[in-house]
Amino acid sequence: MIRMATPSPSVLRRMIAGAVSAAALLAAAFFLFRSRPPAFPGSNVILVSIDTLRADHLGVYGHFRKTSPEIDLFSRESILFENCQAQSVSTLASHASILTSQLLSHHGAYFTRRLRLPSHVPTIAALLKERGYKTASFNDGGQIAPEFGLDRGFDLYENMDKDFTIDKLHFERIVRAAEAWLESRGTSKFFLFLHTYETHAPYTPRPDILAGFESGYAGPLPPETSEDLIDRINRGEVEISEADKAHIIATYDAEIRSMDASFGDFVASLEAKGLLDNTILIFTSDHGEEFGEHELMATHSHALFREQVHVPLIVRLPGGRLGGRRAGDLVRSIDIAPTVFALLGIDRPPSFEGASLVPLMRGRPLPAPVFSISQRDMLETYRRDFWSITDGRWKLYKGLLFDLAADAGETRDVSAFHPDIKALYRRRALRLLPPENLRTGIEPVRMSQDLKKRLEALGYLK
Repeated sequence: MIRMATPSPSVLRRMIAGAVSAAALLAAAFFLFRSRPPAFPGSNVILVSIDTLRADHLGVYGHFRKTSPEIDLFSRESILFENCQAQSVSTLASHASILTSQLLSHHGAYFTRRLRLPSHVPTIAALLKERGYKTASFNDGGQIAPEFGLDRGFDLYENMDKDFTIDKLHFERIVRAAEAWLESRGTSKFFLFLHTYETHAPYTPRPDILAGFESGYAGPLPPETSEDLIDRINRGEVEISEADKAHIIATYDAEIRSMDASFGDFVASLEAKGLLDNTILIFTSDHGEEFGEHELMATHSHALFREQVHVPLIVRLPGGRLGGRRAGDLVRSIDIAPTVFALLGIDRPPSFEGASLVPLMRGRPLPAPVFSISQRDMLETYRRDFWSITDGRWKLYKGLLFDLAADAGETRDVSAFHPDIKALYRRRALRLLPPENLRTGIEPVRMSQDLKKRLEALGYLK
C-alpha cells in the first residue's frame, strides 16, 4: 500500500489559502459576469416621457399614496436612478436636452423666446435612423409639436392632440396608437418615443380614482383643478387652506394613477408581442411640479428647486437584466442618450454632453465627477436666478448655497459658512454657460393659430 505524505501545517495552510483565493476569484468572476450588462446591439429602444411628473410622487420613490403600482412593479425588473436632475423646467427645453444630450445653452430650443431646435443639432432619433432604426413618436404636441423641431429624425411624428380637449389628453390614447404602430412596423429594429400631458395641469382626474385618494373633502374647490384656478391662487386672488392644498395635490396624484394604469397596459402589450425582452425601455419625465414648497402652487418653470428638477429615471434592460438595482448617485437627463448608445454598442457622437450610466448599472462609480446644470433661460447667463449647479451634495442657485446632505428641501443658505465652495461652484457653472458657448444658429418658431389655442389651454401663453 502506498501512503501519501501528510502535508506540514504550513503547507496545508498555504493550500487552503490558495483554494479560498481561487474560490474568491471564481466568485468574483461569476459576479462580474452576472453584473456587467453587455452591449445589446440591435435592440429596440423605447423612451417614455410623462410630462410634469415629480419623482417623489411615485410609490417607488417614496410617495405615501399608491399612485404607481404598475411603475413600481416595472422597477423591479429595471435599474432605478434615485437622483436624476432635469436640465430645464420647461417642456421644450428639457425634451430637447433629453433628445440631444446637450444643455439648453448649447442646443438653443426654448419656448419662452420662441426658438426651435436648430436643424444642425443631432438628435437621438436622427442618429439611430442613420443606423437602420425605424423611428416613430406618438405625443401630445404642445411645446413638442413639429414646429419646435423635435420631430427631426422621426419617420413618423404623430401629435395626438389634433382633436384637442384637455380631458382627452390621457396616456391611454398614446399607448393605443403606439401599439397599433408596433403591429404594423414589420420586423425592423425601432426607436419609439412616447409623451403625454396627462399629469400636466389642468388636473382632470377620473372621479373614481380621486375618490380613492381623498375622503371627507367638501369644497370649496371643484373636483378638477383648472389653469384659471391655479392662476388665481398664485396671484393671491383665491386663498386656500391646508385641506384645499391637499385636495389639489390629490387631483394631481389621481392623474398619475390613471397614467400608471396605461403604462402597465403598455408593458403588458410589449410582453405579449414578444418585444419586451429585446427592448431597452426607459421611463422618465421632463420636469416636476411645485406645490407651495417655495413660491407657487401647482405650476412649474419659474424656479429650479428640487421639486421641479428631480425627475424619475427607470431603465429596463432586455431580459430584465440587473433588475431591482437602485443607484443613488447624481445623474442627469442629458445622460439618457449616451447610455442608450453605450448599451447598443454604438460609439457616442461628439455632440453628446452627458455621460453613459452603464458603470452605475454595474455597481461602479462613474469615471468622472458629475455636475448637473439646470436652466430657466439660455441667453442671460449671468443672471443667477436663471441657472443652478449641483454635484448632489452642494447646490448653488440664486446666489444661495445649499447643503443637500443636511437640507434636502433647499431652505437654508449656507454661503456665509462656505464662501470657498460657493465661489468654486460659480466658477464651474460659468465655465459651462458663457454666452460665447452658444453653438446654435438661432431659429425662430412660427406658430399657427391652432397650435396657439392648444398651448393656451395648457397654460403656456399666459
